[in-house]
Amino acid sequence: MLRDLIKILFFFIMKSFPKKKKLLIFGDRAGLRFADNSRHLFLYLNRFKNDYRCIWITKDEKIVKFLKHNNFEVYKKNSLKGIYFCLVAEWHLFNFVEEDINSKITIYSKCILLWHGVLPKKVNEIKHSDNFFNNFIFKRTEKYFVYPNKELAQPFLNRFPKYKYNLLQSNLPRNLIFEKELNNFYIDAEKLLIKRIEDSKKKIFGYFPTWREDGLEIFRDVKNNDELEELNLTLKKNNSLLLLKKHMNSEKKDGDRRYNPVIEKMINFLKEKDSIIFADYETDLNSILNKCDYLITDYSGVVFDYLYLNRPIIFYVPDYDEFEKNTGLEINVIKKNIGKIANNVGELSKLIAEVSHIKNEEADILKNKENLKNMIFPKNNNGIDNIFKILERT
Repeated sequence: MLRDLIKILFFFIMKSFPKKKKLLIFGDRAGLRFADNSRHLFLYLNRFKNDYRCIWITKDEKIVKFLKHNNFEVYKKNSLKGIYFCLVAEWHLFNFVEEDINSKITIYSKCILLWHGVLPKKVNEIKHSDNFFNNFIFKRTEKYFVYPNKELAQPFLNRFPKYKYNLLQSNLPRNLIFEKELNNFYIDAEKLLIKRIEDSKKKIFGYFPTWREDGLEIFRDVKNNDELEELNLTLKKNNSLLLLKKHMNSEKKDGDRRYNPVIEKMINFLKEKDSIIFADYETDLNSILNKCDYLITDYSGVVFDYLYLNRPIIFYVPDYDEFEKNTGLEINVIKKNIGKIANNVGELSKLIAEVSHIKNEEADILKNKENLKNMIFPKNNNGIDNIFKILERT
């Protein structure tokens, strides 16, 4: 009871700070990254809508130095200026949770949860007991959850406490990079990676799997390193590189409970292979996605973003039966006939050799891709204009 009363007290204290119109605060991944939807919206507004004052909030000194060097406004989360601007900002925009910016302030602020992509897999239901004090706060604070498809958004909205978020149907800001001239701003790690890719003059297979509860998402069927040696040889023979990026939950720096140090043993072995390169934790996936000639994935939402590029897809799904049984798929992309399927690493090697020499995909695959893209990202979403309508509303 006392904790709830303190919440109400904090709510009124936060409300007492006069808000500065068109002042927007952005953050990502508990202040650890400059990436994903909030990054791309931040860059878009800075470039095309300079009547907004956009500020990035982080707890990473490297991000602070980088953004300041590039003439963007940025502050550390716990600095006096960082706290002040969080208190007076009209809107808070983030990708995951309130801690992306400042949980103690964002929870009481007008905010837009931009989310981090469309998920093919099902999500577990979260039960919340009805709470009068939380309901009092949520009913009096504008909060929106961004998702491009109304029906697919419902399982996510059901996971939040009652009254917390309203649906804001919109495309994902990170997909602007495929439609607008925004792909000329990269962090240092991305610049180095892109240069390496372009200098190689090789075909690029981007391998981006989704996370697993055991923290081991890459090459799940591999029993010995000889299989990976064969994969490396296949890539070399076909003038190709495999670009691998672990899921963020599988990065030690992320601090996620699903991090499993066992994954590092395989990663260290793969780093010795001359046909396999890595994108690091800081790298924004959509910033390098258009450098991939082919996508290798499983049940990751990256498959939907990749539809914008209309390039070949391989589904590498050695644990399909297990995943479908234990997690389940809201959208079974494996059965949508939008790409080739590999059930093990041997089949993956064969498909890499096969698709490397295919110039045009089958007509039915191309049609299925277009239909799926239009279903996930309906044209009546008006790009990201629906987000602007909320931001510009007085």
